[in-house]
Amino acid sequence: MTKTEIIAKSNQYMMAQARHQLYEEPLIFTKGDMDMLYDIEGKEYIDCFSGIMVVSFGHCNREINEVIHKQLDTLQHISTFYLSEQMVELAEKLAHITPEGLQRSFFVNSGSEAVEGAMLLARAYTGNQLIVPVNHAYHGRTLLTAVSTNVSPTGDIDPRAKDLDIEFAPNGYCYRCPYQKTYPSCGIQCAHEVRKQLQQENHQNIAALLVEPIQGVGGVINPPWEYLREMQTIAHEFGGLLIVDEVQCGFARTGHDFYSNAIAGFRPDILCMAKAMGNGLAVGAYIARDEIGEALKVPTFATFGGSPIASAAALATIDYMQRHDMPGQAKKSGARFTEGLQRMEEEFPLIGNIRGSGLFIGVELVRDRITKEPAKEETLAMLEECKKRGLVIGKSGQKTNVLRIGPPLVITDEHIDKALDILHEAFLVVSKDFGLER
Repeated sequence: MTKTEIIAKSNQYMMAQARHQLYEEPLIFTKGDMDMLYDIEGKEYIDCFSGIMVVSFGHCNREINEVIHKQLDTLQHISTFYLSEQMVELAEKLAHITPEGLQRSFFVNSGSEAVEGAMLLARAYTGNQLIVPVNHAYHGRTLLTAVSTNVSPTGDIDPRAKDLDIEFAPNGYCYRCPYQKTYPSCGIQCAHEVRKQLQQENHQNIAALLVEPIQGVGGVINPPWEYLREMQTIAHEFGGLLIVDEVQCGFARTGHDFYSNAIAGFRPDILCMAKAMGNGLAVGAYIARDEIGEALKVPTFATFGGSPIASAAALATIDYMQRHDMPGQAKKSGARFTEGLQRMEEEFPLIGNIRGSGLFIGVELVRDRITKEPAKEETLAMLEECKKRGLVIGKSGQKTNVLRIGPPLVITDEHIDKALDILHEAFLVVSKDFGLER
């Protein structure tokens, strides 16, 4: 099919909610190779979005795909009513690479399923119902996860939240601190406000606090580690568990196998994962402490969860991550990328804040550094200018004014430098077009 035919068929047969594209004219990709993508017209792009943090170890990674091909020709599906060597080996592997104390896994197909399952497990274990996610959260599109999400231009909370026992609490968004304070002199007031809110609402018993250690769709918001540790303390004070959503930042992207591993004294009760877990294959899981994982006795199955092929893909991904020291590579490449962006920050007032960890980077754009007015239109223009020059990046944030940069962890130094050159050119054009030159 031609480009025109593909777009026409999309407009005719795809639902409205599935036709959202990042660009004015949709990009149609036909090939990927490690950190590169190629469109239907043969143009090449440096990929700095990784299919929303999924192909963290490269498009069509030959080492990983070799294992998948072999499994595909051996045994691809049997359902969870039966055991496979691959599934139990993956469960064992996850118990070794996730934070200490996490032992029992349940396999699913996506991050949405993982978080939903974790919430249901927390309710079963504690006997309590209230789930407390935080502002700017994004946890998926199933019923509970969608209601536990409030990333939108209006910041509105889903009206079903109260009926489903969901209540939001303050997050740790230092760049836009609602208390007009600065870390660390703030004494992590945002975390203490969570405790205060629960006390004021007389919530003596909750099922769980639900946090992303780095909020992806919310705008690559990484709160202070003290905030995360305090959330753990608060969850337990109120009779609940701490559920940590590492769907986006797990599997080496932040410079650690899991970001939770980096935080001293931080121990999730349940950890959720997906996206990069299969480097492009649909696979997810949630893993819990032993006594929590044993709390729900009612037999449950996931038709495709932990299938031999999905488990083989995840094992191959973890093996690649460890053999090639992908956490170390993410730290090294992330530092190179961030240093280049920081040099641009000195040149372009449009850049308000640079944050993240490893190759999970957010660049918040503002029209004025004093008022921090979100630069939404400028962000869209940046994506278009980068696209013209052969660079794919993402956007996020409540006001969609954050450039989201997350290339495959195998990105070369040459391509990092070329991506930075393209970003610099795009900032020059957008700053001039919007009258935001220094």
